Formats: sequence, C-alpha cells, structure tokens
Amino acid sequence: MRITQNMMSNIFMNNLRRQTEAMLQRQEQIASQKRINRPSDDPGGMGRVLAGRSSLSTIGQYADNIKQGKTRLEFSEQTLKLVDEMVQQARRIAEEKSGADITAAERSLGAEQVKEIYDQVLQLANSKFGDRYLFSGDQTNTAPFVRDDDYTATYQGDDGSFRIPIADHVAVDIDADGRNYFQDEADGGVNIFDELRDLVNGLENTDLAAGSSQIAATVDPLENAHVQIMNKRSEAGPKLYRLQATEEHWTNVKTTVQNAIGREEDIDVAQAVIELKNLETAYESTLAAASRIIQPSLVNFLK
Repeated sequence: MRITQNMMSNIFMNNLRRQTEAMLQRQEQIASQKRINRPSDDPGGMGRVLAGRSSLSTIGQYADNIKQGKTRLEFSEQTLKLVDEMVQQARRIAEEKSGADITAAERSLGAEQVKEIYDQVLQLANSKFGDRYLFSGDQTNTAPFVRDDDYTATYQGDDGSFRIPIADHVAVDIDADGRNYFQDEADGGVNIFDELRDLVNGLENTDLAAGSSQIAATVDPLENAHVQIMNKRSEAGPKLYRLQATEEHWTNVKTTVQNAIGREEDIDVAQAVIELKNLETAYESTLAAASRIIQPSLVNFLK
C-alpha cells in the first residue's frame, strides 16, 4: 500500500492528540491529587468511590444519632439525679417534722419548703432536650406534667419512647413515658407528686396529731421514690455502653472505607510527575521524528 504524505500527517496528528490528552490528564491528576476526576477516567473505580461515599454518609448519620443519644442519656441522668436529691430532701423534712413536739410554725415552714421541692421536681419533669420534652413520650411538643392549685399533677404525654437508629434495622430505645419515672403506680411504684402533696397536707394540718400521722406516712413512700428514680437512672448505663461500643465500631469502619476510597481515587504524585515527564519526552520525540518524515512546511505549520 502506498503511504502518502496525507496519511503520515494524520498518523502524526493522532499521536500528538493522544499524547497531549495524556499529558493534560496527568497535569490535572497532579493538581487535584486524584486519579479519578470524572467518571470517564475509570467508570468501575468511580462506581466503587461513589458506593464508598454513600457508606460514609450513612455512617455519618449513625454517628450523629449516637452522639445525640449519648447526650440525651447524660442529660436525663443529670436531671434524674437532681430529682433524687429533691426527693431525699423532702423525705428528711418528713422525718424531722413528724414528731409530736414539732410546732405548727415549724411545720408551716416545712410545708413551704416542700412546696418549693414539688415545683422544682415538676420543673425537672418538664425538662427539654433541645426544643423537645424529655418525658412526654411521643408528644414532645407538649409539657408532660401540669398541676392544679391543690398540687395534683396530671400527665399529658403518652407511652412513646425515644428511638436512636444506630445501624440498619437496629435502634436503641430510651423510655420517654414520664409516668414510669414520676407516677409509677401502675407497676407498684410511687407517685412522687402525690406523696409530696400528701406531705404538704400533713404539714399544714392544724390538727398536729393527725398531721404527724400524715407526715410519717410519706417517709417510706419517699424512700421508695428514691429507689424508683435510682432504678431509672441505672437503665442509662447499659444503653450508654452500647452506644459507645457502636460508636467505636463505626469509627473503625469509617477509617476502613476512607482508606478504600483513597486507594481507588488518590494518586501517587511522585509517580504521576515521572509519567508526565515521560509523556513530555515522548511528545518531543514524536515532533522530532515527524520533522524528518513529513514535509518541513507542514511541520513548521504545526509548530
């Protein structure tokens, strides 16, 4: 077959185009330090990179859930600790003011203290985590407890729980039904608000003997209320441990996925620079060879 000048020119141009594209690709890779900058660079590799990034997004969501769950548990535990301190303070007042030698004035002062304790416990029971109530079940925009002028508390929430998704189809549930903390009568527990109300009534009873009996009747229930709160506080420990263990697991998985993505898309910069230099040398050699084969006028034009 006869090789014409036109055929040689086309071959020459195609070689230069391929070499130029390869040099531009290496320059872009060196600048971005990424082997894959667009799907066409490596369709299969880009697919694996996108899958890895999707996994990282999911892991990030679980990590955020766990962080929020841990903070909520710690906040709840501190809230219940304060409630427990209030309950124990009320029990001490009941023990101190139940004696027959306690005057009406002393009991009146004790009644005012217990009323303050009642309202502090009510305030803690209506605590919010962020903009949502902790102890109102799924009714997180509704204050769980209200009281009337007779110090009778009413629950306004439901029996919902707070769910923390920590993996696919796996969640940790945190009890958010305030009745289980403060009005656990259904399970043989103590209605803390009723006991504090009864203590106030006993302290305000003008019949000191009858008042003494009323006051004394609240001592054991308030001690049981202390146990009740401690039991609810103890539920946080295993859940917190599970969240921390799962958090560590996702941290390890995240590192593994990030390394896998790096192996797919990151480039060895030193190797890329060497390859660029080789491509530049090949490009210059092509030009030099072409100048000897193709008519000088065409070579000069291309230059």
